[in-house]
Amino acid sequence: MSDTEVSIAAADDAFMDAFAQGDAAGIADLYTDDGQLFPTHSDVISGRAAIEGFWKGAMDMGIASAILEMAELDDLGDTAIETGQYTLVAGDGQTLDRGKYLVVWKNEGGAWKLHRDIWNSSASQ
Repeated sequence: MSDTEVSIAAADDAFMDAFAQGDAAGIADLYTDDGQLFPTHSDVISGRAAIEGFWKGAMDMGIASAILEMAELDDLGDTAIETGQYTLVAGDGQTLDRGKYLVVWKNEGGAWKLHRDIWNSSASQ
C-alpha cells in the first residue's frame, strides 16, 4: 500500500468511527473547507456546516453506522480519487442501504480531506 492509500484508508476509518459515535461535527471536519456532497435526490450540499447538518440528519433518521470498503484509489499527487462500496446500518443491525461511492480527496497541509463526495444506492426500489 502506498502512503496515500494508507492515509486515506485511515481517514475512511475515522469517518466510520465518527459515524458510529454519532459525531456529525467530526465527520464534517474530515472534509475540505469547500467540500461538497452530491447525495441522491438532493441538491449539492456545500461547506462544512451544511455537511455536518446533512450527516446529523442522516443519523437522526436512524442510520447508526456507515461501512466503507475501498475498491480502488488513484493517486494524482495532491488529489486522489477513491471508489468503493458502502453499507448503511440501523442501530438494530438491519442493513438500510448498500451502494457505491466516488470521493475526490485533496491533500491539505499534509492531511487528506474529502473534497467531493458522491454516492448512489444499489438497492432496488
